[in-house]
Amino acid sequence: MIGPDELRSEPLHAALADIVCRPITNLLGAWNWKAASISVFIRACVFFSTNLRDGTGSALRASLVEAGFAIFAAGTMAAVTQRVRHARPVWATGLVVWLGLPSVLLCFQTAVHTLFGTQHMKAGLIFSFCMAAMGSGFNWFAQRRGVLVTGPESTGGDFKALPGVLRDFLLAAPRALFSRTTS
Repeated sequence: MIGPDELRSEPLHAALADIVCRPITNLLGAWNWKAASISVFIRACVFFSTNLRDGTGSALRASLVEAGFAIFAAGTMAAVTQRVRHARPVWATGLVVWLGLPSVLLCFQTAVHTLFGTQHMKAGLIFSFCMAAMGSGFNWFAQRRGVLVTGPESTGGDFKALPGVLRDFLLAAPRALFSRTTS
């Protein structure tokens, strides 16, 4: 029996090509305010704290630069993730979501902070990459289950479903390891 995910799946290359061919629809039209709002506060705090040694002015500037970047970048990354969430093969989609998107984000983020003269970027960028990878992976996991989806596909029950999805996400690796050792 074919499930709903298989009916909506498409090759990863087709989903990525659609993003490139229709960026307005796939990125701007599907910009994910849910992911952006969660990400911006955490990222801005990290850049504030890592630049505080140069004074509050420097720390505030770095956090505002990061907040401005993160609100755009996190929403866009989640829009890409939402577009490819049912793509196949799943392992290749996972590589794009867990490593590819955060790597692209890191390149742009480095350029933005360099342009604005952020002094202490290394710790913030490392943390940001790790957070982007985990956040992108979690968004993918949640969006495949219909949570944190924006636009017409949104069910509106995200905050109610989020604790269970988060629990399942955190337990996915231990469950997979346990099932392999018992089989």
